[in-house]
Amino acid sequence: MNALTKGQHWLAKRPYIIAITIALILTLWMASGVMQAQEMPESKQKKEIPVSKVKVETFYAENINDGVEVYGRTEPDRITTVKAEVAGKIIEVLAKRGSMVKKGQMIARIAINDLQQMSQKNKALLKQREIEYAGAQKLNKDGYQGKVQVARAFADLQAVKAEILRLNIAIENTVIRAPFSGVLNTRYVEEGDYVDRGDRIAMVADLDPLVVRAFVTENNISQLKVGQQANIRLLNHGNSTGLIRYIASVADDATNTFRIEVEMNNKDYQLLAGLSSEINIALEEVPAIKISPALLALDEKGNIGVKSVLDNKVQFTPINIIKSESDGIWLTGLGQQADIIVLGQGFVRAGDTVDPIFASDKPTATAAGIE
Repeated sequence: MNALTKGQHWLAKRPYIIAITIALILTLWMASGVMQAQEMPESKQKKEIPVSKVKVETFYAENINDGVEVYGRTEPDRITTVKAEVAGKIIEVLAKRGSMVKKGQMIARIAINDLQQMSQKNKALLKQREIEYAGAQKLNKDGYQGKVQVARAFADLQAVKAEILRLNIAIENTVIRAPFSGVLNTRYVEEGDYVDRGDRIAMVADLDPLVVRAFVTENNISQLKVGQQANIRLLNHGNSTGLIRYIASVADDATNTFRIEVEMNNKDYQLLAGLSSEINIALEEVPAIKISPALLALDEKGNIGVKSVLDNKVQFTPINIIKSESDGIWLTGLGQQADIIVLGQGFVRAGDTVDPIFASDKPTATAAGIE
């Protein structure tokens, strides 16, 4: 057996020596890596994060009237349904549907039937009751009748007077008249119809003044007062002005809004009830900046605002929209001026460092379009 074979045989009986040797080799290899890492210079250049470039424009505030804008609908100043107060046959119709009627004007007439005869009968009975009452008083004075007979004669006299009054009112109510001036919007009867007490005859609407009804939120209701002027834009009927005549003191339970009524002139009756309307009520002047709606953004909490640049840092500022126009919106919350990001705002967040590129050095009150 040679020396090599003896060595292999000796190692085979002692495997722990092989394990220790491998462990020492691994330890030395790992230690050499750590040493190399420590020897690497700390000043090695790191990869630099590129700074985003954004287009910025300076906007300046202007003093404008803050206002409350609500949507409503026109309605009559007053509207009523005229009903029959006596039963009978319609013998005459005097007013057409859609026509103008004056207060007290006849609309229709109901047959009197026997009301006139009954009235004449009670007038004759009245004379009898007057004679009876006078005789009872004289007999009582002479001591031949007591106070009970006098009281009974007086009650019979008053009963006849009441019946005559009732019949006169019934005869008067056979003529249906307009309760106020307005438009006979609907007529429910024709000549020959039979009506009972309480049946509908006609609907009369007063359209002068015309009233615009709208609902205001609890945030704005405290800024309004009765008599305040309002600008009204009616769909396809141009613009008009009116005055607030009513503000509800109790909110609607379903919507938590307060009803208001704006009164507007309509002497020629050209404006109709039921038109969609936009009401603008001017308040005090406030400094506001006008921008394009495309510049609006949302933060992580869902607040609406705009992104601006201050000292090369992106800022998010919540805003309040006070007026909307065809070419932009007016908003407050940015102070007298602001450097607003007009291009690239979707790629940066609040707190990011940016390289602002100003679009123009000239003051402007309106937003440039995003190219």
